[in-house]
Amino acid sequence: MHASTVALVVGIVIVALIVIGLIAASRMGGRMRRPALKPLSHESQERYVTQWDRVESHFVDSPGESVREADALLLALLGERQHPLSEEKLPNEMRKARREAAGREGKGGTEGMRQALLHYRAVMEEYARPEDRDTQPRREMAS
Repeated sequence: MHASTVALVVGIVIVALIVIGLIAASRMGGRMRRPALKPLSHESQERYVTQWDRVESHFVDSPGESVREADALLLALLGERQHPLSEEKLPNEMRKARREAAGREGKGGTEGMRQALLHYRAVMEEYARPEDRDTQPRREMAS
């Protein structure tokens, strides 16, 4: 091969790699970007935190009901903040919670619901807890 042919092939390979990299970066960027959210009023934050505490407090007596209430509460919270509510755009932790609650993550029954509630809690803490509140992680529920 001539030097000009080799240079042409190398140039084409470099351009192809750059194009592939840009395509991959744009696809990942779309998934990782968090939508611009409407801020919650202090009253709304307190209302969601109070409702969440109630959901958690009756988990022991009624785990299935607590998980359903957690899902509904978080959908209301995300809707109020104008977060997209289609399944593929929900926060990753919420999708994990739904899989755990349905027993699709390897654990079923009460343990799956406990794991689901922990994922829901992570979403609640990210989207409803006031910014100025102490951000120490809460203890995990006993298994």
